[in-house]
Order: sequence, then C-alpha cells, then structure tokens
Amino acid sequence: MSLPLSVFGIALAAAGLCVLFQKSSPAFAFLLSLGAAVILMFRVGAAAAELLAGLHRLGGDTRGTGGFFETGLAGQAGGTAFSCLLRCTGLTLLTDYTRSLCEEAGAESLGWCVGLAGRCLILAAAWPLLEEIGQRIWSIAG
Repeated sequence: MSLPLSVFGIALAAAGLCVLFQKSSPAFAFLLSLGAAVILMFRVGAAAAELLAGLHRLGGDTRGTGGFFETGLAGQAGGTAFSCLLRCTGLTLLTDYTRSLCEEAGAESLGWCVGLAGRCLILAAAWPLLEEIGQRIWSIAG
C-alpha cells in the first residue's frame, strides 16, 4: 500500500504548494503542477506494467493448458476476492478525496492525473480477481 500512499501524498503536497505559489508566481505553480503530474505518472508506471503483464499472461493462457491458475489460485478465491475488494474500496475513497482536494486547491490538471493514477492503481489491485474470473469463464466456455 506504500505506492498509493506515496502517489496521493505527492499529489497533496504539490496541490498545497500550488495554492501557495498561485498568487505570487503562477508560472512557477504551473511548472510545479506539471512536474508533479510527471512524477505521478512515473510512480504509477510500475502498476501499469503489472497490469499489461497480466493482460499478456491472460492472452497467452487461453487454450486451457492449465498452469498457475488451476493449481493454487482457485482454492483461495474467497480470501483473494475479499482482499481485492477491500483494497479497491480503500483506493477508490483515497483517490476521490485526493482528487477533490487537488481540484478545490485550483490544480485541476493535477486532480485529473490523480484520478487517472487512482484508476490504474485500482485496476492493478483488482487484477488477481479479474484473472480468476476470466479463467473461470474460459474453463466454462471451452
């Protein structure tokens, strides 16, 4: 959970600094907001890479050859599903609060980036559950 906390902490700190510099130096506030957005996208890049790797694994394991999903993940579906839902709920709330604070501070573009980062982090957190659902659909269909 340190990645989401660091992402939202960076966003809140940047929004606070943007508010401080908005009146005295709007250009500096814009550059600070832009820099924070770039840092956020780099921080979320690892979660997006994990999501793309999961899509690649899912695309490669559609022939019903067995593998990782049939050995251990199906037996832990209840615990995995509940923990994924809790993580996604927490990330949704944290994303919404942080995005709202950024937009109220006048950093609309940073709020948009926080929303995008939150959606990527939610998808990455829910990915094991989505893989499980996809695997079960493929086993029923084929």
